[in-house]
Amino acid sequence: MTPVIVGGKSFERDELWEHIFEISGCVKMACRFSVLVVFALVSLSLPRAHGADSNITERDVLNRLLDPDCYDATIRPGVDEGEATRVEIDMALNSVGPVSNIKMEVSTSFFLRQQWRDARLMYDDFNRSIVISHKRLGSLWVPDLYFTQSKHEILHNLTTPNVMIRLSPNGTVLFTQRLSVIVQCQMNLVKFPMDSQTCYIAMESYSFTADSLYFRWSGHRQATSVQPEANIPDFSISDVIAEDCSSTYAIGTFTCLRAVLHLKREIGFYATQTYIPSILIVVLSWASFWIDHEAVPARISVGLLTVLTITTQSSSARAQLPRVPYVKAIDVWMTSCLVFVFAAYMEYAVVTVLSRRFKKLKAGGNHKEKIVSMATSKKYAIETRDTNDNDLLAHEGRRDPGRNVDKASRSVFPVAFLVFNIVYWMYYVLSRQPILENGRIK
Repeated sequence: MTPVIVGGKSFERDELWEHIFEISGCVKMACRFSVLVVFALVSLSLPRAHGADSNITERDVLNRLLDPDCYDATIRPGVDEGEATRVEIDMALNSVGPVSNIKMEVSTSFFLRQQWRDARLMYDDFNRSIVISHKRLGSLWVPDLYFTQSKHEILHNLTTPNVMIRLSPNGTVLFTQRLSVIVQCQMNLVKFPMDSQTCYIAMESYSFTADSLYFRWSGHRQATSVQPEANIPDFSISDVIAEDCSSTYAIGTFTCLRAVLHLKREIGFYATQTYIPSILIVVLSWASFWIDHEAVPARISVGLLTVLTITTQSSSARAQLPRVPYVKAIDVWMTSCLVFVFAAYMEYAVVTVLSRRFKKLKAGGNHKEKIVSMATSKKYAIETRDTNDNDLLAHEGRRDPGRNVDKASRSVFPVAFLVFNIVYWMYYVLSRQPILENGRIK
């Protein structure tokens, strides 16, 4: 074979091909190495946000998402898409009361949770939620919710503001607050203290109409719940209902939700402080029926004592209630007790009059009054009077009618009071509570 000269060197053909193969292998390895180097450089030059195992922090994500140049906290979500913002709400009552009958208000404390989705806050840097500090609340859009029937609101700040903001990767924001709100409660006191009250915790958007923002009760959590420790001394919570109360005003229709609290008053306190003492006072007034009517100081003292006591107790019971234009159950009871006590006191006046008249007639006997008169009509009148007095004494069998009245009262008064109690308790316990309209019975 003819040798081939390459680069001043002589090669046989077979040796030449082998040398060429060696050179091409080295070139391939160099190319592969170059590709790996380029790939590594490109990977390092890419943003770290797209790597699941990158070292990006929550602070970096929040700074990027809440950058004022990219995120405007004054614009609600969904404006660019032309969609209304949906806010899901639920609440958990952890305290109810005290209830003020005079001011017609109830104090409540609860956890309020609001949840909505903001596409501007989506991220895929890592697959976990971010808890945002309350200090960043001003940099985030939140619904303009307010309580329509509130008189006073408190946001708890110990030891730090009781606020939680949780951001999910899909842009869902969970906003939780612990609030104490005193709400107005228009009470129906017709059956007080055997009444039931219905109070409302209404939440409404202040500036957004229903076509821009609307509230809905949460479908993922229970809309309204009551913590076991949420109790009231003089009420029991019979039920809590979630309702929609969207309202239309002159400037538009606004979304509204409300939690309806059904409260049943416990009668135990009023039974021991009002009903039982008043019953004892009425029974005490009957003691005068067994006291001799000639013991004037004793009977007068018992009568005055019971009348003044029941009057004081009635004033004390009514001092805890507002001045409403209708009659309450407690008014009927206290007025009736006052009537029974006053009647027992007046009974002694009747007994005294009858007894004195009887004594006067008995002392006179059949003696006729001598009156000098020439008129025949006068004489006839005197004779008629003597006859009637004698007939009265004969009819009464010479028994003191005052004592008869006392004896009858010992049975009549207790029976009448027992009948009153049966009618009173059956009516107010078994009857339905009347409906009020504009503060008056409908």
